[in-house]
Amino acid sequence: MGKAFKSNLALVYSVMALLLCSTQASASLTNVVKFSQGENIAVVSGGMLTVDVVGDNFTVGPDGAGFSLNWDPTVLQHVSTSFVNPPWNISSADEANASSGLIDSIFVGITALNTNAGSDFGIASFTFNVLGNPGDVTALALGNDSFSIGFLNGVTGLNVNYLDSHVQVVPLPAAVWMFGVGFVGMLGSMKRRKAA
Repeated sequence: MGKAFKSNLALVYSVMALLLCSTQASASLTNVVKFSQGENIAVVSGGMLTVDVVGDNFTVGPDGAGFSLNWDPTVLQHVSTSFVNPPWNISSADEANASSGLIDSIFVGITALNTNAGSDFGIASFTFNVLGNPGDVTALALGNDSFSIGFLNGVTGLNVNYLDSHVQVVPLPAAVWMFGVGFVGMLGSMKRRKAA
C-alpha cells in the first residue's frame, strides 16, 4: 500500500472514531429537548424554515411542559406555531413578543389521568420566514418559560437538557442557477424548433 493510501485510511478511521464517540456522548444524555433537524441548519435567504421540537430519551415521560424559544428577529421572522396532538391535547403559545424574537410561554399538557408522553415524543413545530442574508447566523435557543414550569410528571419536576440549534443563511447553490439557465435554454430551443 502506498503512503498516501495509508494516510487517507488513517484519516477515515479517525473520523469514524470521532463520530462514534460523539454519537455515544449525545446518546447518553437523558431528558433532552431539541430540534429534530439537528444542531446546525442551513437555510436560503427568502425561503421558509420549519423546525420541530422533540423530547428524546426521557427516563420518566412528562404529562405537561412549559418552555420558551428565542432567536434573532433580523434573521428569522415567526410565521406560525403548531402542536403535536397526540400526545398533547392542551397547548398554547404566547406569541405577543414573536416579532422581537421570543415566544416566552409555550405550554403543552395531557389531561388523561395516568398518561404521559413516553420517552420519545414530538412537542411542537415552528415556521419562520428567512429574512437574513448569506452569512447571517442565529441561535434557536430553547429554555425555561417565564413561569419556570419546565417539564413535569404530575407535580414532579423533571431535569431537562435543552439542546439549541444554529441557523445559518447560505447562498442559493450554484446548481440551482445552472438548472435555471439550462431550462431557459431548452425552452428557447423548443421555441426555435416549432418556428422551423
